[in-house]
Amino acid sequence: MKFGTLMLFTLLVAANTSTALPELAGRIESKQPASCAEYRFFGTSIYRAELWTDAVSMPGDAFALSLVYRRGFKRGTLVASSISEMARISGRPRSEFNAAKRELEQAFRTIEKGDRFTAWRGVPDRIEFFKNGIRTGALTHDADLFLDIWLGAESRNRKHRARLLSGRCDD
Repeated sequence: MKFGTLMLFTLLVAANTSTALPELAGRIESKQPASCAEYRFFGTSIYRAELWTDAVSMPGDAFALSLVYRRGFKRGTLVASSISEMARISGRPRSEFNAAKRELEQAFRTIEKGDRFTAWRGVPDRIEFFKNGIRTGALTHDADLFLDIWLGAESRNRKHRARLLSGRCDD
């Protein structure tokens, strides 16, 4: 076999053995999201949420929630809305989330249209964050509560929650 043919074969095999998201390589085997939901506000698309997992039952123990943004957001807006939702869901005052807020301020970045922000949960109550495949930080305080914004029973948008837990991605 010639060197060029061998290189092409190696690249094709490598491409077929990794996930579609570089931040999930070696974490899950799936090459496509298990489920997804398009989040809209008054008809305007805000982001597409994708649940990535190898689990049969959603979401599983190890999974990623990836948001592909259709518009931009400032870091401060993302942090404040996350803390607000965590407080609402838990019934706890926002002041109890100072440690989580500090970690989110470290991990979050300003988002531009087209950016992908991924939260990887490999173990309970710990999330690693990635922006466009590059690790940006972690959340170790109330991490599972953070994921409940999308996946928990008290999620603000139950239709999207059901879609993310359905195991379907037809959009």
